Amino acid sequence: MNIIIIANGLFPSGAWVSPLLEEADKIVCCDGALEKYLDWLRLHPHASVHQPAVTVVGDGDSMPFQLPDHARNQGLDVTFVRIAEQDDNDLTKATRHVLSNVDYGEQEGCHVDYIGATGLREDHTLGNISLLAWYMEQFPKVSFRMLSDQGMFLPMQGHQLFQSHPGQQVSLFSLTPHQPVTVEGLRWPINNRQLEWWWEGSLNEATGDSFEVWGGRLVVYLLAQA
Repeated sequence: MNIIIIANGLFPSGAWVSPLLEEADKIVCCDGALEKYLDWLRLHPHASVHQPAVTVVGDGDSMPFQLPDHARNQGLDVTFVRIAEQDDNDLTKATRHVLSNVDYGEQEGCHVDYIGATGLREDHTLGNISLLAWYMEQFPKVSFRMLSDQGMFLPMQGHQLFQSHPGQQVSLFSLTPHQPVTVEGLRWPINNRQLEWWWEGSLNEATGDSFEVWGGRLVVYLLAQA
């Protein structure tokens, strides 16, 4: 199952967005992100025929109250789930809501892609990127990616093989700096080293079609191919 969660940050403009949204099984908008999704549909009217029902999750503070009705008038099947608590941001509310409605046994086949989760406010961007590792821990059977026009963030824990291409720019950000990190397949070696600061694992480069990482909880960034 392919789930797209649209946040209210910088909506991507690349051509890759259309097939991603057109092939989604579920689309969830974080509150005011519904407006950005509707803007995308206006630019891609052919896609509206194939779009699944849309769930809007949040406390409603960043969404005009008439927007869900406006979307329904355009023929979109929209459900608004209001979650008023303020302990979690809308990205987490949306993630928890959609995955709580997927049986645990079926979560292994779930892929959650976030778009619009970066850009605009830097504090939101940093918080959202770090949440990837937390979601991975809360829903260990689900795969998560955070996508933008510039690249993608992927969470990992323990050991993982990543697909790449020679020369692709790669950065590693450790969220467990006490646990050493080792990599194979990157130009600048990291061998059993604790990455205490975020810059220490950044700006590396893949030498082949894949690379491997061993460590604790990390977020790996892959720059998009030019």
